[in-house]
Amino acid sequence: MSTIGGILALLIGVAGWYYLFYSQAADRLVAIEAPVANQRRRRLRRMNGAAMLMLAVLLYAGIYTEAPQAFMLIWLGVCLLLAIILVLGIADIWLTVRLRRR
Repeated sequence: MSTIGGILALLIGVAGWYYLFYSQAADRLVAIEAPVANQRRRRLRRMNGAAMLMLAVLLYAGIYTEAPQAFMLIWLGVCLLLAIILVLGIADIWLTVRLRRR
């Protein structure tokens, strides 16, 4: 079971790395979106990528740790990062809805 968790952490890390450094989707919206909104969208997506990278590290640590105190703190951090990723994703969707309305 811990092997599957390690693989999941690796996949989340790869997705976060791509989202942080290589995703060009927000850059393509420059032609149809206001520059301020596009800059905000790019920042949101980079923060989301960084949060996904941190989530991968904490998830890996949470799977392989055995100390009860550290286990609780790590999984609390995982839950917090998941909430942050969710809020950043909702903010990105909100920007997309605003763009479609215009």
